[in-house]
Amino acid sequence: MEEMEEELKCPVCGSFYREPIILPCSHNICQACARNILVQTPESESPQSRRASGSGVSDYDYLDLDKMSLYSEADSGYGSYGGFASAPTTPCQKSPNGVRVFPPAMPPPATHLSPALAPVPRNSCITCPQCHRSLILDDRGLRGFPKNRVLEGVIDRYQQSKAAALKCQLCEKAPKEATVMCEQCDVFYCDPCRLRCHPPRGPLAKHRLVPPAQGRVSRRLSPRKVSTCTDHELENHSMYCVQCKMPVCYQCLEEGKHSSHEVKALGAMWKLHKSQLSQALNGLSDRAKEAKEFLVQLRNMVQQIQENSVEFEACLVAQCDALIDALNRRKAQLLARVNKEHEHKLKISDALIRRVHLTEDQWGKGTLTPRMTTDFDLSLDNSPLLQSIHQLDFVQMKTSSPVPATPILQLEECCTHNNSATLSWKQPPLSTVPADGYILELDDGNGGQFREVYVGKETMCTVDGLHFNSTYNARIKAFNKTGVSQYSKTLVLQTSEGKALQQYPSERELRGI
Repeated sequence: MEEMEEELKCPVCGSFYREPIILPCSHNICQACARNILVQTPESESPQSRRASGSGVSDYDYLDLDKMSLYSEADSGYGSYGGFASAPTTPCQKSPNGVRVFPPAMPPPATHLSPALAPVPRNSCITCPQCHRSLILDDRGLRGFPKNRVLEGVIDRYQQSKAAALKCQLCEKAPKEATVMCEQCDVFYCDPCRLRCHPPRGPLAKHRLVPPAQGRVSRRLSPRKVSTCTDHELENHSMYCVQCKMPVCYQCLEEGKHSSHEVKALGAMWKLHKSQLSQALNGLSDRAKEAKEFLVQLRNMVQQIQENSVEFEACLVAQCDALIDALNRRKAQLLARVNKEHEHKLKISDALIRRVHLTEDQWGKGTLTPRMTTDFDLSLDNSPLLQSIHQLDFVQMKTSSPVPATPILQLEECCTHNNSATLSWKQPPLSTVPADGYILELDDGNGGQFREVYVGKETMCTVDGLHFNSTYNARIKAFNKTGVSQYSKTLVLQTSEGKALQQYPSERELRGI
């Protein structure tokens, strides 16, 4: 762009083209500059007068005036149009780029119109300042030349790019304006990045820092850098040592520094490393894509968790409210019973008072005792409810494949005989999740830990070899591929009185029915 700048400047004024027009010779010139270099020809030399006089000179003759030399390179700064016999010589001046410019032969009339719309003198002639071709203007004047809109657009874009500030190449987010450029690193730095990444100490202290504009010009004009050997500054790197993983020159190989190492051509290794780097970048790109998709999935999960949390919280509140309503209803029922008992005792008391009045003669014979007490013979057993409230927990969470429901021990079919116990269970009536099997557990008869005594698909089991005169606790749970259910309610079993066995039942003594 710097080298192209001269091509975007007018040969007359030396500045960037302003409203450029295209001459018949394909050169460009500012519209205002074109008006400034117009020269008026004598009336007798105009094409119209020549046609009228029958001289036979056509417009084509004036278009071919470029074959004549308007002025020579060795002249003294004056020139004349050779195509006009009586045209007075007109002094010329030099533009900033050395091209001679002919001023107008007579001052232009005062007008308030723009140069493009202002009328031009009759029989005006314009000469290209680059190829020196001349042309007699017609009645349209300068409006007869087309405007170069493309060139105007190129100049506008060039000025915008030139005015744009150079940005720092190491800023991560919003690049700041660069303040210096390192010629050795070929990097533009802002002040914070220069202090952080290019401190003036160590090997970096020898680097030359220049202003950004100068660095851009030097980068464009400097030839392509060729990597040279650090041990032999006049030799370029041409080979690559595979063991040392570094480029070398021919002189290094001649000195025998890498005689026993595998050496390959630098271009081939460059292509190989480029291919490996490209593969690694593709792999990183795929990983980045997967990570991006995973992040999207996590964001969707977060949103779904929030929605499920609100739904689950509403469901939990509804369930607790239902329990509170049931407790309030039971409370009302129990209070009704208390009120009924209260009324019953009051009725008995009134009857006793009437009997006392009727049997006054019995006061002297003995002491009267009421047939009832003032205490209420009612005691609220809330321990099971409190235990249930304390054991209130989330039984089963939502899963893709739910676990089976908790089995129910059938009390009417469970029994003990001597030192054996028979237990039976079943799935809940409304259960829709099948069970793959069941696990029956018994404690040691002394309130110790539970242990498995049966695992299988049957729903009845007899356990032999238990201790006589002992109390056992039994429980059952179901399982499938997803997991296990909660334990059933604990069943208490009492064995018969007899000689106690000193060992636990073996596997042979366990049989499933």
